[in-house]
Amino acid sequence: MVSLSGLEGSIVPYSFLGIQESYEDSSYVIVGVPYDATSSWMPGSRAGPLAIIEASRYMDPYDMELGCIPAEAGLHTIPELSVLESTPESMVDTVKRVIGKVISDGKVPILLGGEHTLSLGGVLGVKDGIEVYVALDAHADFYDDYEGRRISHATVSKRISELVDEVIIYGVRTLGWEEREELNSSDNVTLIPRLAHGDGALGGLLKKVKGKRVYLSLDADVLDPSILPCLGTPEPGGMTYRDVVSVLRGIFRSASVVAMDFVEFSPCPGMRSDAYTMARLVYKSIGYHILYSGEQDLGCSADE
Repeated sequence: MVSLSGLEGSIVPYSFLGIQESYEDSSYVIVGVPYDATSSWMPGSRAGPLAIIEASRYMDPYDMELGCIPAEAGLHTIPELSVLESTPESMVDTVKRVIGKVISDGKVPILLGGEHTLSLGGVLGVKDGIEVYVALDAHADFYDDYEGRRISHATVSKRISELVDEVIIYGVRTLGWEEREELNSSDNVTLIPRLAHGDGALGGLLKKVKGKRVYLSLDADVLDPSILPCLGTPEPGGMTYRDVVSVLRGIFRSASVVAMDFVEFSPCPGMRSDAYTMARLVYKSIGYHILYSGEQDLGCSADE
């Protein structure tokens, strides 16, 4: 057996940014959920969490825009959840229990997916602590039942609308007829389609979340496939990286984000830029949370 004594300072943990603060001293806890059992077209998002973490290890911790090092707030990555062979119901329950624990310990959970179904577990884990669920997504995910399942990536927003006071889905650019009918009968859901792009659409979103406690979900397919080509269900006509960063910044500035997830990313074989883009969006979100929550003084600032 090889002794690791004396090598501790030379070992880089397999964690977000290659940084592993103790759980007790961390403000943000990253949780990988490698699950894609209900994917209806192309599976592969089970590999998303590890790909994002690997890419993050090559990212500079200093954020030029914010002028600070958000990682100094304390980041802790727990081992991936063992859910690969789970039923959707069991996976959701596992995520619920883990996120509930992280929240009760006074930390901000960041879920890395994995398919969008995991958001249901995340919301259940923080349900009493949020007022609004916001999803940035190319799809509404608002079927009541899809391929015989009531819990799946295509029904997740519908299930969540039954749990929280308000649901906002931003960036949608495709919709099933059955979803349209479900949305017509739901009085707590706002759909802001990609067609309604521009400052007016974003302004409407920010007005609705202002001052509220939010669960934020970013589905990778809200981005255009030219930026992230390998997705379970790609849809042309999406947002640019700068579009998404602008929306994220607005949400964190206007609302109190309690928990967040980044889902539906399926890494492309041999490509690195896609995983790095996702990792950058995760780290940007952490930086904006630090800046606008005011809970830590790391010297972060940004031109308004």
